Amino acid sequence: MHKYLAFFLSLSLLVNLSCTKTVHAQLPTGKRQVVVISVEGLSFADVSQLRGYPQVGKWMERADWGALSIRFGGPRTEANAYLQMGSGGQALYNKRSDTAYGANEEIESGVLAADRMRQVTGKDRREAATGAILFPGIFRLKLDNENKPFTSRIGLLGSRLQQAGVEVALYGNGDYGVTRARHAALLAMNQQGEISRGDVTSRCLLSAPDYPYGVRTDYDYLYDCLTAGRQPGLTVIQLADLARLYRFRELMDPGHFQALYQRIMSDLDAFLGKVISSRQSGQLIMLLSPVPNELARKEKSLLTPIAVWKGSAASGLLTSATTRQQGVVSGLDVLPTILSWFSLPAPPGLAGHVITKAAEAGPSPLIKSKSALLPEAAGGLGQLVTEVKRIDHIYRNRSTVMYTYVMLQIIVLLYASVLWVWNKRIQRRDVPFLRYTARLGLLAMMFFPVLFLLEPLLPLSIPPAAMISTAMLLALGAARLSGHWPYPRLFAAVAGCTVLAILMDGFLGAQAMRRSYMGYDPVIGARFYGLGNEYEGVLIGAGVLLFAALYEGRRSSIQRGKPGLRSGRFWLAAAGFALILFYMAAPTLGTNAGGFLAGCVGFGVAIARLEGWKASKKSLLLAAGGLLLGVVILVAGNLLSQGPPTHVGRAAHELVAGNWEEIGRIVQRKLEMNWRLIRVSAWSKMFAVSLFVIALLSLRPNRYLRQLSVRHPYMVKGFGGIIAGSLAGLLLNDSGIVTAATAILFFVVPALYAAIGDEAEQKTAV
Repeated sequence: MHKYLAFFLSLSLLVNLSCTKTVHAQLPTGKRQVVVISVEGLSFADVSQLRGYPQVGKWMERADWGALSIRFGGPRTEANAYLQMGSGGQALYNKRSDTAYGANEEIESGVLAADRMRQVTGKDRREAATGAILFPGIFRLKLDNENKPFTSRIGLLGSRLQQAGVEVALYGNGDYGVTRARHAALLAMNQQGEISRGDVTSRCLLSAPDYPYGVRTDYDYLYDCLTAGRQPGLTVIQLADLARLYRFRELMDPGHFQALYQRIMSDLDAFLGKVISSRQSGQLIMLLSPVPNELARKEKSLLTPIAVWKGSAASGLLTSATTRQQGVVSGLDVLPTILSWFSLPAPPGLAGHVITKAAEAGPSPLIKSKSALLPEAAGGLGQLVTEVKRIDHIYRNRSTVMYTYVMLQIIVLLYASVLWVWNKRIQRRDVPFLRYTARLGLLAMMFFPVLFLLEPLLPLSIPPAAMISTAMLLALGAARLSGHWPYPRLFAAVAGCTVLAILMDGFLGAQAMRRSYMGYDPVIGARFYGLGNEYEGVLIGAGVLLFAALYEGRRSSIQRGKPGLRSGRFWLAAAGFALILFYMAAPTLGTNAGGFLAGCVGFGVAIARLEGWKASKKSLLLAAGGLLLGVVILVAGNLLSQGPPTHVGRAAHELVAGNWEEIGRIVQRKLEMNWRLIRVSAWSKMFAVSLFVIALLSLRPNRYLRQLSVRHPYMVKGFGGIIAGSLAGLLLNDSGIVTAATAILFFVVPALYAAIGDEAEQKTAV
């Protein structure tokens, strides 16, 4: 048996090795070159303007384009963006670390950068190669990034290239006024704060009295530096004329601003056109912007453009296994992409992946549906600009829409609670109308998650006020039509539609969730794929409520002693819960470890209560063993998955490798994120109000939930599973308060809905 196993393992290894392709392996490392042109302050609006310029415009249709998403652990600055791209992970810049200098450039009066490096390292850098660039604050920067909830490897890219014998150069700067801003060095330097060649001094600038801060980029000098000798390796060019202009914008005459804008864009067009047209075989040119300009930031257009020229004839969209989205890549992907071009393996532990060209699938129907409002030319860049406008629209309005939605829930819950507590003090003729409006509002709240999921399928991009108003009307209409249904059937239908919609969208690629206000947020890099925390809670709550209502609907048959029906309900519920858990855990579907474990808890408690299993030491041990088995299944599924690596998979690898320090950092990050959301998020207010309502229903003298358990025992048993899943989601997710608030809604609304029912209904036992 062992011989056969060894044979099959060896055969599988040989097949994998034979099928594995090394990117660009046909080109010797010594003949390859990467040119990274960083245009600081460049936004998608500026890229759209560049398309009309004569030089670079024709080359833009031969590039692969993407939107660069960077998850900042601190301020959204150029320095923090460069740090992430150069280290392959989060790191934070501190102004006390200063910036980069030429080796023989003065840091302060009489002190050269080489002198300062000798003071901090004990090594003489006066003999450094001509044009060497030094970052004397490297050790201060590393010290500032110690004891953080992330692992920072500052200078990783430069060191890895240096070890492989690949030369690194940096040209240009972002200096303005008396401030020296050479932050692109954070992308290119090694772990000792050194770059072997380049120029970041004032030689890269020309005097220009009518330009902001009296300087402009010397493009001819930078082009000569880039092409002199055609040295292989990584060359980073920092261009900041556009950033200086936007930084100065509020002080300028609008007419002069526009004139200078056109001149700067024309200069940029000429430079990019020369660089791209002279691209040689084996050379990759990457154009990117670390952060958008201040005007774009005010408009909440925070994704920045990234383009790659490497020989493809037609324009396409970029993607990576980090995002799994056409047209969106992460700042974490820059480092592995550069290493891949030189055929160098990525260091272990990186969260990013190689940027590739997405499959030629054309724009999705959802993108096409928005193009009437956001018209753009065809091609990769045209599709991308349209998609970025859609992403910006959602990001710009998400807080307004979600805050309004949460406040509506809070208002309806408080209104219904007050009506229930003080209904005897209200004039009798007003009670039926008030009770009807309260129940209508409660039931309408249950339809909102589905409506938010379906909204992206509409052929227009709806303004937030109109979207909320339309959702309210549709939800009230659905509540009005279904409000006369029997209690179990009503909530079985609502929960069933919710679960079915989420699962159908998830198994078909999550196209609707990706574009929903309750879906992903690629702008801040919170989640790019899988099941988000909002719909995680919805799926847990709706799933438990659905099967509790199905049990309730057949309660009379069960009471008549037909065990077959009881058994059928059990297997149906078990199959339904298993399907939901499979979706949550699968690396190619939900990819939500916290949701999977919270679902295990919630569904496990629900099925135990619905089946009437008694709590005992044995059952508790079985529950703990089941949860442990769930963790094992989750880890094994991600380790054995043949799909793209996921964030859950990386955590699983760290767990199996016994890297407890990194696991501790992951836990710390999640706890800090959750605590921050609890303090500032509207969802925490929603969760607190829900707990208040539950306390009213449970602790008032008449103890309504006890009465409800007589009339609808299986519904109340299901509520226990919802509470368990909600609390588990709160503890197991980095945005747990969101999961808890969206899940508990499926307990609070049905319970309060029944509490304020007709008096005749309240007196009738089923």
